[in-house]
Amino acid sequence: VEALVAARAVGDPGGRVVVFSPRPLDEGGPVAGAAVADAVIGSLGGDLVEVALDRGVIAAADLGHRMAARIDTGAATVIGTADAAARAQDDWRVLTACWQSGVARRALQLGVQYAKDRHQFGVPIGSFQTIQHRLADLHTAIDGAHLLALEAAWAVDAGDPRRPWLAAAAHAWCGEQAEAAAAWSLHVHGGYGFMVEYAIHLFVKRAKASRVALGRPTDELAELARRRFGAGPTSTAPRGPAPPVAAADDGLDFRLGPDTEAFQGEVRAFIAQHVTTEMVERAHTTGTMHDWDLHKALADRGYLSAGWPTEVGGQGRSALEVTALQQELYAAGAPVDGMGIATMVAATLMLLGNEWQKTEVLPRLLAGEALPCLGYSEPDAGSDVAAVVTRAVRDGDEWVIDGQKMFTTMAHEAAYVLLLTRTNLDKPKHKGLTMFLVPMDTPGVSVTPVHTLGGERTNITWYDGVRVPDRCRVGDTDAGWAVMHAALVYERNGANWGEPHHLLEAVAGELVGQGQLDDPVVAATLGRHAAGDEVGRLLLYRTAWLAAEGGLPLVEGSMAKLFETEWFTAMAADLFDLFGPAATLPRGEAGTVLGGLVEHAYRHSTVTTIYGGSSEVQRGIIAERGLSLPRAR
Repeated sequence: VEALVAARAVGDPGGRVVVFSPRPLDEGGPVAGAAVADAVIGSLGGDLVEVALDRGVIAAADLGHRMAARIDTGAATVIGTADAAARAQDDWRVLTACWQSGVARRALQLGVQYAKDRHQFGVPIGSFQTIQHRLADLHTAIDGAHLLALEAAWAVDAGDPRRPWLAAAAHAWCGEQAEAAAAWSLHVHGGYGFMVEYAIHLFVKRAKASRVALGRPTDELAELARRRFGAGPTSTAPRGPAPPVAAADDGLDFRLGPDTEAFQGEVRAFIAQHVTTEMVERAHTTGTMHDWDLHKALADRGYLSAGWPTEVGGQGRSALEVTALQQELYAAGAPVDGMGIATMVAATLMLLGNEWQKTEVLPRLLAGEALPCLGYSEPDAGSDVAAVVTRAVRDGDEWVIDGQKMFTTMAHEAAYVLLLTRTNLDKPKHKGLTMFLVPMDTPGVSVTPVHTLGGERTNITWYDGVRVPDRCRVGDTDAGWAVMHAALVYERNGANWGEPHHLLEAVAGELVGQGQLDDPVVAATLGRHAAGDEVGRLLLYRTAWLAAEGGLPLVEGSMAKLFETEWFTAMAADLFDLFGPAATLPRGEAGTVLGGLVEHAYRHSTVTTIYGGSSEVQRGIIAERGLSLPRAR
């Protein structure tokens, strides 16, 4: 890395070995590679200088085996300005981040392979859920590191004005993941990991040494925060349209593209017109994250079926555009819980519905006149939804339904419930299920409210001798499992990046406005979450890009959902702490922080790790399908 940076800074070294010192030479200390170099370049007195070396310098022993040596700068020659020195340092950050992401990936691979090969208690240790879940977390974070390193490299080459903070973010994040991956891989190796015959100990040492090569990691995070949130064009938030940059020769381009950026602008204009402060406050007061006027406006604009093909009445929007629509609404705090449910149920009816469902129900859903809810989960059937026991028994041309459903969000506003029932006790649990679309005003249906930590209202729904005609059945009898998954063809990535991104931007703006960016704790906290925020964005849009290219990004979608919800939870807690006791005040209380945004985010974020598939479910998918680990015990 040091030689590559030097070559970028001074051109062809002419057969010499020239290395770059990322730390200013004024600070002294060993320079990596200096023991085998002909010259060192680096910052000295603010200028970029070159120091010729005597090949007789003695290497200093260090943790990373970097062939480092102390040098005498007395004969330094100025070769560039302070700006040139700063550019070289950012080149070093980016190239080191690429190296660190590679170190992290290889360390993870060593750990995964050992977990597959090593047997204890008669089974591979990779089947132990604790090991699987930690490896899944690392796999996700390392994929994010790879994407962030590539984005930073692209930004440098393309001249993107965000390159200074992206360089710092990539270096901070990739260094952390390299250290974490090496440490956990060594742990997976058990006692063998400490033996020098096993290569993993080299990863541990070199990852740690590389992370502190520029200085204390917390100082680098503080520098990232100053670049990201301080004054100047480099702090431009990534939600906005990408600035004009040079085209990449190799096709690598991290912009969303002109169509998606134009659609983002359209959606922002829609939000400015239709999402009001009063609307958002009303949703938080009632706990019902749905507004009929907004829902109708979304339907009138065609956004409920934005991702459907035009030949079936949709707008034909790409997965990138649909993701941008979702994230803009989330970032605005728009009460749109009903939108996703309506879209999914409508897609199911469009694909598998009968004449009544397609001609009478589907048009009402797409027009925003009626809302459905989902009757899947039960008291003893949450993540294992196929374990439902709500019964539907055929009685002539009707079905009689008895049972109970949990977490039927929007049931108190909905006209229909898409209800998963058990119709056959003799078949395996996945094959004895049937789906129904039950009108909520059917006799025997009742709703009990459930209020949650995050402030949202959900419901328990009860079905006591509910009689429905056979036209309410969706799909074939005993084919409910297939019906439940049918709409995945139109389902887009549902990870919520917009809300935590808005939280970070709002908190950073408040603290910077108070002059607290000079506080090292504040700066380091904001810097770390700036890096994580960008990783979440990249994982989200990677999933959308893969879907737009015709793929079915199951593992990548699980990564995006897992990372975003877990990071949101950690970030909300950290940002809460920065405000102390004032953060405990909810909306409407005098002295509340950002109108209660921080307090609500702390409560709401932890809920996101459960709904839509818990973090443990996502980790299982990533471990078994992404890393090919054996099925968990």
